[in-house]
Amino acid sequence: EMCIRDRTIIFDLDATVIDSSHRQLASSDGSLDLANWRENCTQEKIMRDSLLPLADGMRDFISRGWHVIICTARIMGEFDYQFLKEHGLYVGDILSRPNDCNMADADLKEMLLRGYAASIGFSYARFCKSASIYDDNKKVLERLASHGILAHNSISLNETLKLKKA
Repeated sequence: EMCIRDRTIIFDLDATVIDSSHRQLASSDGSLDLANWRENCTQEKIMRDSLLPLADGMRDFISRGWHVIICTARIMGEFDYQFLKEHGLYVGDILSRPNDCNMADADLKEMLLRGYAASIGFSYARFCKSASIYDDNKKVLERLASHGILAHNSISLNETLKLKKA
């Protein structure tokens, strides 16, 4: 029987648990304009981010002792970690974009999760069978679902949760 410590719940940050849309600019192909994003990662702007309804679910998983990790296409800086800590969303395992990396999100997240699986002594296939992800990026969701990860669209989930709160 699988216990909760054998399951990994993966959360993306932006448009999943955090609304950082006030500092995002999309490129013509719909992907994030990384240069603009990097310029907008100031303490003042990061601290103006707000929480989305799924943040409550993430905190609930954390408080119940589930194995929760963050996998984000953000380059994480000191103020990102501060924001997570101040809002009860900090977890020990945070996988994020390396500074000089411009890989597409699906490629990046697959690479990060393959490395993470190896770091905890799991084959990638075993890790995928025991993992769930909450993410807003359709390409990420499709890629990881094709590997066996249970993929949840955070856009539709947050909309549903907003309606339930109203």
